Amino acid sequence: MAKIDEETDCHYCGEARAVVVCLGCGIPLCNLCVRLEDLGFGCDGGKVVAFCPDCYEDPERNSIARYAD
Repeated sequence: MAKIDEETDCHYCGEARAVVVCLGCGIPLCNLCVRLEDLGFGCDGGKVVAFCPDCYEDPERNSIARYAD
């Protein structure tokens, strides 16, 4: 998960300080706007990735969203 080191505002809400970058589109996100997803790699574990709300719901950018019921 890409962390933000410099001070910048969230590009989704524009109200809070950004802390991570969306894996799908690359915009800086705050703690309130970020959607976390656990991308698994079978028995070997996985990693937690950050998405903006739009990319989180987009099955082209978030492969886990394809299987949501």
